[in-house]
Amino acid sequence: MYHYEECGLSNVWLIDGFEIEHDEAYGELVSIASVNELHKTIGLYLINEKPELNGEEIRFLRKELNLSQKNLAGILQVDESTVRNWESDRGKITKSAELLLRALYKEQAHGGGALMEMIEKLNHQERTLESDSMSFSYHRNRSWKHKDLEVR
Repeated sequence: MYHYEECGLSNVWLIDGFEIEHDEAYGELVSIASVNELHKTIGLYLINEKPELNGEEIRFLRKELNLSQKNLAGILQVDESTVRNWESDRGKITKSAELLLRALYKEQAHGGGALMEMIEKLNHQERTLESDSMSFSYHRNRSWKHKDLEVR
């Protein structure tokens, strides 16, 4: 078995799917088959099987989502220091933030991106509306459309 600490998690062991070679100049060299698929499998295990995520696991998922602490904080509507505290086990992630993190990872793992796109749009849009009314029209193709926007 190989203790796979390179992923940032201290409790991952590989039964197979790896080779260890010894090089005189560099020492022990480890090659792992399909690292991206391994990380996806680890992430899906975390979001589907772990009842609570610890700091290492939150950091792993954030990095797999390719987000900085600052960007994740913006998506979850918390301070960057809050994410830092979660990842160092100095604070406990809220259930709603944890559920959203799990949903974001699941969506990325299975393709898509609509959830992340919607959250980013909400975080960056102006919060002022021109009026309190919304106007929609019905088109020949039997679909409804906002007067100014195409709803996705």
